[in-house]
Amino acid sequence: MSTPKRNTNDARAWTKYMGIGAQLIGTIGVCLFIGIWLDGEFGTNPWLTILLSLIGVIGGLYISVKDLL
Repeated sequence: MSTPKRNTNDARAWTKYMGIGAQLIGTIGVCLFIGIWLDGEFGTNPWLTILLSLIGVIGGLYISVKDLL
């Protein structure tokens, strides 16, 4: 019995998509953290958190789509 060969293109595709997902989650997470911190500093709870979360989602999706195309 021979072992099946791994296709290196499959591994590269997986790592590319995992990187894009991590980048999306990281962008949203950083913006969320900054929004929570700014809300604590300025007492604007929850408006800056909501605003920066939306900016993080839009920015993360933009970066993800740009990387995919």
